[in-house]
Formats: sequence, structure tokens, C-alpha cells
Amino acid sequence: MKKSPLLPLGLAVALSLLGDLALFATLTTQLDALGLTLAQAGILLSIHRLVRIPGNPIAGALMDHVGRRPLFVLGMLLAVIATASYGLVSGFWPLLLGRVCWGLAWTLINVGGLNMVLDLSTATTRGRLAGMYNAWVWVGYALAPLLGGFLVDAASFRPAMLVLSGITALGLAAAGLLLPETLPAERRAAGGSGLMDRLGLLWDAARRLVLHYPHLRRGMLLFALVQFAGDGIVLSSLALLVTQRLGNTPSLGAMAIGAASLSGGLLALRSVLAGLAGPLAGQLSDRRFTRSTVIVAGLALGALAFGVMALAAALPALVVGVVVGALAAGMLATMLPAYLGDVAPADQRGAALGVYATFGDAGSMLGPFLALALVPLVGLAPVYLFAAFIFLGGILLISRS
Repeated sequence: MKKSPLLPLGLAVALSLLGDLALFATLTTQLDALGLTLAQAGILLSIHRLVRIPGNPIAGALMDHVGRRPLFVLGMLLAVIATASYGLVSGFWPLLLGRVCWGLAWTLINVGGLNMVLDLSTATTRGRLAGMYNAWVWVGYALAPLLGGFLVDAASFRPAMLVLSGITALGLAAAGLLLPETLPAERRAAGGSGLMDRLGLLWDAARRLVLHYPHLRRGMLLFALVQFAGDGIVLSSLALLVTQRLGNTPSLGAMAIGAASLSGGLLALRSVLAGLAGPLAGQLSDRRFTRSTVIVAGLALGALAFGVMALAAALPALVVGVVVGALAAGMLATMLPAYLGDVAPADQRGAALGVYATFGDAGSMLGPFLALALVPLVGLAPVYLFAAFIFLGGILLISRS
């Protein structure tokens, strides 16, 4: 088995995330400069997931016909274009086109990357290689908001996005020059059914899974709720929370720091801690506790984190909320797919995970849209408390399993 493709693959995936996650960390601090309202910012931070909901299965079907590499490299090119567009345009509609471009890009990158990992692995190496791939994704999640926030405070929004586009282009170069095709030619030629037939079969399998397996429905619905209240609200509103509670130049000890830099640092901290908490949660569920027990613990921690952030008036309390929320995010990101694997029919796990991802994208899409639309009406504290109640409702949902 060739392991070398994992390096350019992982590097490209991590660098592709720079523009998107930097936007999450800084957009709400740049509304006047970009000519946006808070509600429009919520749409911009959500629309790419709307593209991905139908795009994921279509991309997978296309890759079975033409291979992984061409569409993955196309996705990286679109990522460069999308990130550059954030620095070149202003106003809602031009930025919306850039976000749609990013939605297409990440669909091709993520579906292509996961397929390449499966192509490269065997039954005895799949878990390890999947873990290495996800480690690169966490690198992107940690690096992007930290670097993006620093560049926005140091050089302003537009130059920062152009710099990030240039760095993303390094990932495009790595994929274009070093990444081989991982799908054997005989497997591409063997596909007998057309694309529309494949999509029809995929839709029928997804419908039957949702209708006939109540445990799967619970797991998928729970993932949608977690993504809505977790990643959807936190990623889109943390910079706004920092600005409202601490000001545009909050103090870190004796040093003043920009709000974008601080929110980016907090998001980076969240990603690092989530990445560390996930494997520990997996070991606990394998050896000492049931999946449902660990999921309940993660949901309880998440509800506590939202409550703390809703009431936090100073930086230490805000950091505590982010840290506790990070532990919850890491636990749930690991445990929910494991739970789904436990309850899904063995011969339909791939289809179940595809539907599961779509539920998550739907939740993540609605989170920023609704959160930033409600903030001008009710403020941030009620939005965060609402998210806490959603997590508590998730405990009731999983407890029925």
C-alpha cells in the first residue's frame, strides 16, 4: 500500500479550509467594511452547506465514473477562487457567489479526500489512515481561524483573504503535482449504470433507511441538532460574542489584542481540544461505558458550555465556556458516527453515513442563519441559552434508544 499520497492529500485539505474558517472567525467584525447586515452575514455563513446537501452524493457518483483526482484538484482550484473572491468583492450578492463557489469546492475536496483514503486503505489499515486524514482536517480547523484573525487585525480583511488565497494555492499545487489517481482504471470502466440510475438508487436507499430504522433516525436527528446548536452557532457568532462582551480591542493581561485575533485563537483552541477529546471518548465507549452514556455526557457538557458563554462577561469565563464546549464537540464528533455504525444494518453503513452527513449539513446550515437573524431581535444570550436547551433536548432523544 502506498502511503505517500496522504501527505499531499492532507496538506491540500488543511490549506483548503483557510478562507472558509477565517471567514467564520472574522466576518461579523467586518460588516460595515463589506456592506453587510448581520442577517446577511448569517446567510453567507450558511449557504455553502445548502450547496453540499445535494452535492455530496452527486460528487460521489461522478467520482466513480471519472476518478478521484480530477474532481479533487478542481475542488482545490475553486477553493482558491472562492477565498480570493472574499478579498476582491463587497456587498451581499458578490460574496454569496463566492460562498456558493466554496460549497462546490468543499464538496469535491471532502468527498474526494474520503474516497482516496478508502482507496488507499485495507481492512487492517482503514481506521489508522482515516485517523491520519482527520488529523489534517483538525489542523485546518485550528490553523485557519488563528491565522485569519491575526492577518485581519494586522492587514485588514481584504489583504488577509488574498494572502490566505495564495496559501491555499500551495495546496492546489501539492495536489496537482504530487497527488496520484487512487481509483483503479478497471473500477472506473466497470460501472454499468448511468449517473442518474446511481443517484436514483442512492435516494431510494436513503429513504428506506430513514423510514424503517428508528434508531438511525434518532442518531441522524441528534447530529443535526448538535451541528445546528454546536458548530453552526459557535463558529458563526463567537467573534460577535467577543466583540460585544469584551470590545474591539480586548485586553489579554497587559496586552491589547484585536477581537478577530482573539476569536480566531479561541476557535483554534477549540479545535485542538476537540481533536484530543475525541479519541479518549472513543476508548471510554469501547472499554467502560456504552455509546449512549458517553453521548449523554457530551451533550451535558455542551449545554453547560452554552450556559457559561451566554452569561460570560469577562475573558476567563468565556475561555471556560469555549474549553468545555470543545470537549463536548470532540466527544460528540467521535461518538455519533460510532453510534450510527452500531445501529445501522451492516450492509448499508455507507448509505447510512451519507444520509447522516446530509442531516449534519442541514443543521450546520440553519445554525448561522437563524442565530445571526435572531441576535438583533433578542441578543446573544437568549440565542446561546436556546442552544443549551437544544442540547438538553438531545439528552432526552438519545435516552429513548
